[in-house]
Amino acid sequence: MKLELFLGILLLILVSGCVYPQIEAGNPTEYELPGLNNTTVFYPADSSVQVVENVVNKTSVDFIINGNADTNFRNPVAVDYSGKNVSFNASMGPVLGKNYIQMNFSSPFSGWVAYTQAGGGDFIYPITKNGTIRVVLPLNYTATSKFLGLIQPPPDNITQDASGREVIIWEKPDPEFGQITVKYQLKDAPTLLFYFFFLLSVFFICVMGYYLWNINELKKKRILMEKDIRK
Repeated sequence: MKLELFLGILLLILVSGCVYPQIEAGNPTEYELPGLNNTTVFYPADSSVQVVENVVNKTSVDFIINGNADTNFRNPVAVDYSGKNVSFNASMGPVLGKNYIQMNFSSPFSGWVAYTQAGGGDFIYPITKNGTIRVVLPLNYTATSKFLGLIQPPPDNITQDASGREVIIWEKPDPEFGQITVKYQLKDAPTLLFYFFFLLSVFFICVMGYYLWNINELKKKRILMEKDIRK
């Protein structure tokens, strides 16, 4: 408790006197709510990642956003345990070289907050908390392929949800790992890759066959020409 109070006072000192631009709230229907208790759930997509995080009895929630806060903290929402949309004030500004986001509630709030950040390609998340982390991959995608997939650190469980999506779970991952990395791709990617290399091999054989045939024809013409010269 004393540590939280000290950090709160330190943060207040760091941001005092600064006026940060307000962040407009999003639409809760854009997210998969409710989430899970003591869990942060990530939903990576083609160009963005939706984040749903559990909050228990807090009047404010702080986030440190890597990169540009305008693209990494969009459309925030807050929904309590009864499913009611809760109003809040959200502001952003620089703190210790990073972008700081704070969501403030008029009274202690318990429920889920969600926001959208930039994404696309591999999923990378710096481990800053000791709670459960879930990564729900898009439908028909996998990170367990022996050829193209990668999951670091090793998860505690990999399962599927009711929609058939692959869900990767870490139960309180150790911050010493630094970050979570998930390389994922279409489940059909290995098959498509096989067909690609097969067609490439066929094309290569055809080109080499045509090349050798031309060489053989040139040799025949040379032999005929040499015979004509000798005559």
